[in-house]
Amino acid sequence: MKSFFEQIDISVSKWVLKNLSFPILRKVIPFINRGEIFAIILLGLSLVDQVVYPLFGFLYTGICAYLNDRLILLIKKKVYRKRPSIKLLDKPNNHPDLNHSFPSAHAANSMLVAVILCSEFQFSFILYFFSLFAGIGRLLTLHHFLSDIIGGWLIGLGFGVLSIFLMKYIKEFWILLV
Repeated sequence: MKSFFEQIDISVSKWVLKNLSFPILRKVIPFINRGEIFAIILLGLSLVDQVVYPLFGFLYTGICAYLNDRLILLIKKKVYRKRPSIKLLDKPNNHPDLNHSFPSAHAANSMLVAVILCSEFQFSFILYFFSLFAGIGRLLTLHHFLSDIIGGWLIGLGFGVLSIFLMKYIKEFWILLV
């Protein structure tokens, strides 16, 4: 079963490399997929949308994203799957943390942010498109296989739903304090 999914991953990555490997995409997508750019977009959306408690929303989401990122790092170190750029292009990478492919932290964190901010703080559902774009961007730059991105989205979704349930307890606790 593992080899079946691995064959799909390799086939998709080879197709991306052959058909979607444009120099401009290789320069623009890594810039857009940076966390700082995503933060600027979130701040802009918070000013445009009728966002409830944006400062608390950013703080809570930031803490959850940090914890989600630590979980992803643990999973990456256990799975230790080489990235497509290393497997397909024999591109050496001397940085040990950059050799881990599964799951995609960009996909997981962007999904987590979208789930929490859209569900609890009334941000626009457009955030889900940014999560989709983050995953596709990682696929186009050969940082991740398709299964890495899907796995990241699923982990981000699960951790996001868990964070929403935790938020309900935090609100109840806050009401008791006030």
